[in-house]
Amino acid sequence: MPQSELDNRDMRILDILRDDSRVNTQAIADRLNMPRVTVYDRIRRLQDKGFIQRFTIELDAKTMGWTLNAFILANWHGDRGLTDRRKVAQEICDLDFVKSCHIVTGQWDFVIEVVARDMSDLGDSILDRLSSIEGMGHAQTMVSFYDYPGPAGWLR
Repeated sequence: MPQSELDNRDMRILDILRDDSRVNTQAIADRLNMPRVTVYDRIRRLQDKGFIQRFTIELDAKTMGWTLNAFILANWHGDRGLTDRRKVAQEICDLDFVKSCHIVTGQWDFVIEVVARDMSDLGDSILDRLSSIEGMGHAQTMVSFYDYPGPAGWLR
């Protein structure tokens, strides 16, 4: 079911849940002036169709002690013909300081988003852990000063 198949009520339900995934079905129904059972059925359909993957919380990285956010551009210097870079990306994502890893086109093979407690922690994470992945090549790190979410920032 592509987004074009979502009607205004579905989008309003998603907006409410995006703002607070703990809100109950009756509260949504009251806000939208809809029967509770209808809201329940719509949420269930949105889950079944894959629009809603899970209900979760959003942790604040800085409060959790991860005060630094950075991006690492990295190249792969292993045997390209014998290496599935998707497996390498998964190995990168197994590192606890990695938020995401993208396999990209162009000069770099990977764009890796990471968090760290401070610059020393970032350096140790890169030098001791990321660099230990066999075949990991040249990397360039860019530290983020500020992070501003865009309109599509809520999409996973």
